[in-house]
Order: sequence, then structure tokens, then C-alpha cells
Amino acid sequence: MKIDYIKTMIKVGSFSLQDNSKKLNFIPDEQLDPALLKDKRGRVYSIVVDKEIKKIGGSQDKGGIIGTIGWYLGGFAKGNSERTYCTWNYIRQNCINEKTVELYAVWAPMVKVTIPTMTGEIEKDIPVDFHSIEKEFNDEYYKMEESHPYLNMQESGSKWEDTGLMEGYINKDGTIYKSSK
Repeated sequence: MKIDYIKTMIKVGSFSLQDNSKKLNFIPDEQLDPALLKDKRGRVYSIVVDKEIKKIGGSQDKGGIIGTIGWYLGGFAKGNSERTYCTWNYIRQNCINEKTVELYAVWAPMVKVTIPTMTGEIEKDIPVDFHSIEKEFNDEYYKMEESHPYLNMQESGSKWEDTGLMEGYINKDGTIYKSSK
């Protein structure tokens, strides 16, 4: 599915390789309100390669969208999850191959609710839970494509080992993952 199908997400920025490093840079889009980079509301994001959606994810990292993607910028570090490592590796490989790798997102809307207190009630603005938004995005994607985005392993029931992206991953016991292929 092309990112142009989604009408609610905005471009947050793009990824590139750091010189002489395995780390990635993130360059915020010039049109983006800088306040959105650290907006603490939950968000649903898409990693997009050459306008094709490759991952739909959600996060409520306290550092905002910058905190969410920060894990992907140097995802080769020991102790990171397979998901983080493989997503970093996928972004990195596409940058090496001179593909355009971008990040799009939509933030959870705020709603006014009445919350019970010990002695009464208060009204408060709170964000909608991003999980509900993420599920709707994934359900609609699946309905349109009859598959999940490439990097949505949990939703597709796939394994990271099957992607070829785990090469070099440092296992919990300190050994380096090598595929049997």
C-alpha cells in the first residue's frame, strides 16, 4: 500500500546513514511543527520506503515521536529487541541502497472525560489510547492488501528469523546470530 492512501498521517521526516557509522540520522520534515516531535500523546506511525508502507506501529514513548524512533537510530546495540534490531537493519539496508525511507504519523486526539475522584468528579482532557488507532490502521491495511506490512511480524504471525534481517543480532547470551541459510 502506498502512503498516499492514508489521509490522516503527516510526514514527520526521513532517515539517512551517518557518515562512517552504522547509526542512522533522522531529519525532521521542514513542514512539521517542531512541537509534534516531542508531543507526549500516543501516536501511530508508518515506516515508508519509496512511498510503500513497510511498518505500521504505535507508541506512547514519553520522549514523543523522537523517543519512539530513537531506538531505531542505533538499533544494533546489544540488549535491543529483535524487533528494534531488525527494523533498524531494514531502514539501514534501504538507506544503503539509496531508497527514500520516511516516517509518517498521526497523534491520538484529546477528548474531555469526567473522571471520578474520592469525593466527586473532575473533567480532564486525555488522549485516546493509541492502541485503538493502531488496530484500526492495521485492520484497514489488511482488508485492502490481504496481508500485513512487511515489518509487522506480530500481526502477520511471522518470525524475524525468516526476514534475513537478524544477521549480526547479539543474542541475550552474547552470541551473534547467524542464519542457517
